[in-house]
Amino acid sequence: MERKFRLLPDKDNARIDMYLAEALSLTRAKAQGLIAGGHVRILNKVPKPSMKVKPGMEIEGELVTEEPTSLSPENIPLTILYEDDYLLAVNKPVDMVVHPSCGHRSGTLVNAILSHLERPFIPADPRIDSHEPARGNLSSEHGEPGTRLRVREAPGALPLEGATRAPLIDNQRPGIVHRLDKDTTGVILVAKDPKTQEALSAQFHDRKVEKIYRAVVEGSVKKEEDVIEGSMGRHPTLRKKMALVAKGGRYSMTRFKVIRRLQGFTYLEVYPKTGRTHQIRVHMASIGHPIVGDDLYGKKAKRLAARPLLHAYKILIEHPVRKAPLRVEAPIPQDFEEFIDAHAL
Repeated sequence: MERKFRLLPDKDNARIDMYLAEALSLTRAKAQGLIAGGHVRILNKVPKPSMKVKPGMEIEGELVTEEPTSLSPENIPLTILYEDDYLLAVNKPVDMVVHPSCGHRSGTLVNAILSHLERPFIPADPRIDSHEPARGNLSSEHGEPGTRLRVREAPGALPLEGATRAPLIDNQRPGIVHRLDKDTTGVILVAKDPKTQEALSAQFHDRKVEKIYRAVVEGSVKKEEDVIEGSMGRHPTLRKKMALVAKGGRYSMTRFKVIRRLQGFTYLEVYPKTGRTHQIRVHMASIGHPIVGDDLYGKKAKRLAARPLLHAYKILIEHPVRKAPLRVEAPIPQDFEEFIDAHAL
């Protein structure tokens, strides 16, 4: 379905993609998509996204409505670590795919979020501008307890009177701005509207998001702290795997430090600066210390743990609307703690 538009800019020297995003209430990415699809014209010619608009210029085109998908909400329990009018943070469980695909059309995090966003939620306390969660709970920067918001498991919990729901965005990928592997647990962020999604995506793109993981790796890591970096790309022969490559690929960097030494293993805190596919798994395997339980990159994995012991522990962003620091923490999973206790020195 298409809806025609005609615009006469009153701005001078603004990029056309940015002008369209503001004039049509779109994200910049959506505006660029309209241009790329030939749905924006000036004098019957499709402009470049970087073209500068001028007063008196006539811009015409069509807003294209995406075809609805068959993806449906599913009432899957979620642990909500944080929620307000603009975004929420979920503690993703093990064995859950984030986005639907050919082999996973149901049971995904997207299905669960579609269901969650159809319900009212408890608005965040407007007094709380900065959060420092402990074990998944929130507190203000002044040390006062915050409010744990919209935890689905809480029995008998009722929404506040007058609670509202932010508009659902893309039905296929409802506001998810980053991803975790199927068996990786921990914090994942979800935007509730297009502007918030664009702002969060920009923070990830500009590497302004601080991500902290916990991992248990095979063997005793020699250095207390180190940095691993290099170009990452598809493995030259094993196409399901990623690898550090000599040619091509994209730059990647991971810093880590030892938290605790175990019998035959090392417990690490990991700080990925970039966000390449399988980055932490590839980087740790490249120095001879694969993630425990990682049967794709580790040789002993199948007899060590039921899944890769990798957990997205904390994430720190600038709140896209309040412009205050927001930190969300997901508790260390039980299988982590049991493995660490079982191999303690």
